[in-house]
Order: sequence, then C-alpha cells, then structure tokens
Amino acid sequence: MTHAHPEPPVPEELEWALDEANKEVVAVAPGWFRAWPTGDEKWSAVNVRAATQLIVNHSREDERHPNAWTVRALFGDKAVELRVGPYDSKAQAIWVAHAILSLAFADGEGTV
Repeated sequence: MTHAHPEPPVPEELEWALDEANKEVVAVAPGWFRAWPTGDEKWSAVNVRAATQLIVNHSREDERHPNAWTVRALFGDKAVELRVGPYDSKAQAIWVAHAILSLAFADGEGTV
C-alpha cells in the first residue's frame, strides 16, 4: 500500500526568488542567464552551468550599487555579475542565487 506524500510547501522567499531569477533566463539552452555587459558590449549572457562558482557579493565598493548585495558567476578568475538585483540584504541575494542554480540545473523547461 502506498501513501501519497503531499508536496512540501515552497517558502514565500523561494517563490519570490524564482520569479526574480526567471526574469533573466535566456531560453536558448538550460543554464543561460543575462549578465551585465562589460566595456562597450551591448548585452551579455553566461551559462551558469559552466561557472566554477556562484557567489553573493557585498558591493559596497561598487559605485553602481553602494552597500548592496549582488549575485556573480565565477569562471576561473573572472567574475561576471548576473543581471539580478542588487538586493538590500544578503539573505535576498542568497535566495536568488539558489533559485538561479535550481533553474540552471532543472530538468525540463526552465522552471522549478
């Protein structure tokens, strides 16, 4: 006899973070997200699946986002800021980073 297990509730924070991350998904292939361009590039995208790490960065030294939190993908020694945020709290940025990884590695159509 089997018992149906109800789906665990998704925390409000995760639902919000998934909405945030979904805004910057590039639908060409799994794992692609918009990033802020560098130099004179018009726009940029990166494959988070190819990143060595995804980090939450306190950007108080960054003139664009003083005292805010951003999400960056590391590719070896190069950091690329993803086009999400900036966020007022570290917790918000961590939720979004988690959502980005969930979307990047999800089987299916880019939603969790």
